[in-house]
Amino acid sequence: MRKHRKLAAVLSTTAVLTAFAPLFTTPVLAQTAGWVQENENWSYYDSDGYKLTDSWKKQDGEWYYLDENGNRAYNMQIDDYYVGADGKRVSNQWVSIANEDSWDSDDAPEFYWYYYGKDGKATVSKFKTIEDNWYYFDDDGRMMTGLAEIDGSTYYFGDSTDGIMKKGWVQLDISNEDPEEETAWFYFDSTGKMIKNQVDKKIGGDYFSFRDGKMVTGWYKLPETAIASDSAASDVATGSNAEADNSTTGASSSTVSTDSASGYQYYDAQGKRASGWMTIEGIPGVSAEDETYQFYFKNGVPYFAKTGIQTFSINTARYAFNTRGEMQTGLHVVTLEDGSIANFYFGNDGIMKTGKQIITDEESGTSQTWFFHTEGAKKGQGYHGIRDNVLYEYGLRKEADPDLRYSPVAFQENRYLINGSGTIQKATASSKSSSRPELGTGYRDFKDSNENIWTVDVHGVIQ
Repeated sequence: MRKHRKLAAVLSTTAVLTAFAPLFTTPVLAQTAGWVQENENWSYYDSDGYKLTDSWKKQDGEWYYLDENGNRAYNMQIDDYYVGADGKRVSNQWVSIANEDSWDSDDAPEFYWYYYGKDGKATVSKFKTIEDNWYYFDDDGRMMTGLAEIDGSTYYFGDSTDGIMKKGWVQLDISNEDPEEETAWFYFDSTGKMIKNQVDKKIGGDYFSFRDGKMVTGWYKLPETAIASDSAASDVATGSNAEADNSTTGASSSTVSTDSASGYQYYDAQGKRASGWMTIEGIPGVSAEDETYQFYFKNGVPYFAKTGIQTFSINTARYAFNTRGEMQTGLHVVTLEDGSIANFYFGNDGIMKTGKQIITDEESGTSQTWFFHTEGAKKGQGYHGIRDNVLYEYGLRKEADPDLRYSPVAFQENRYLINGSGTIQKATASSKSSSRPELGTGYRDFKDSNENIWTVDVHGVIQ
């Protein structure tokens, strides 16, 4: 606009001179046309002898600019163009121009970079590839650096000395209340756009999640939209190599404990979605603080029970997890689908045990003998009934107090007599009771340490 205004002023003066030309009686001496050096300045006179001002002049294929005084301009930006130290208009060239407002802010750059293209014009309000690198220039033609919002997307153009649009992983400083979290990782796709809020984006064969652009690590509560679209996040994890044992679920599929791992996923320190076994701290606000547990993940989702404790098959072995997703060890009661209950036992490695097991109470130091089903639909459940002449109640072998030698045990509708090893005491088909001879054969007497006499039949049932 300045140039245009100055041209208008020149035209107005010319018009006045023309109007009053008859008043001049002495001719004006015209300067020789062409370039003339005057007081160390170069000027250009046209064929009429007038000095060019506010104008571009082409000479030997190069463009020069004559300022308002008619002097050749140097190191100056003129509208969309720039002339260098030799006065020539630049093209296909980077130019740094001092920031006149740099004193106003500590963060303000000392210089701004501009790029003038093939036609000499500054690149303005667009992306441009220069020597195989992408840059962006704002409305003033300034090369962008740092994070920039462009058409609703966020890009990163390096520090103040860089300007190249970044792709892939970039670690940036962040403002955070947590003093230990001074930096975070961000990912920019193949077009340079920051991935802002996305769950499980596949990058290089692994899956990552992003919240407000920052790569997620640790436990992550999925957004409601992600939970709704991913049934694996809201249901107990299942799969071909890790299937829920439906016989041990204690709730319908719509019932989830409030103290639950539902809706959570886990990402390791590198941001990768968790898979398989991990020993880590539990979910903040859900698990006990500063305690580590074993979790099993599929697609980042921990295996967890809808309510109570539920068992899962993982690589042919069966494990138990509570509602918080914490792997269980030791003896646990599980409610079955039909409302009955069963005891299960899991070793220190978490694997469900079967058959005969000696379980020691860590607090009292006492040991008990248990038996768990070894096959079939009840595999792993505590045996409830008589097996090998031993009575088990929900897996626990019933035993007499060693000091008494024998003890009665009620089971279903009968009472059985057992010894200190849990063996049911029985009569033979030919034996007779001395205390109750009227019973005939098939009965036998057993006396405990208190001199109590117990008469049993061939099944061990007390008479």
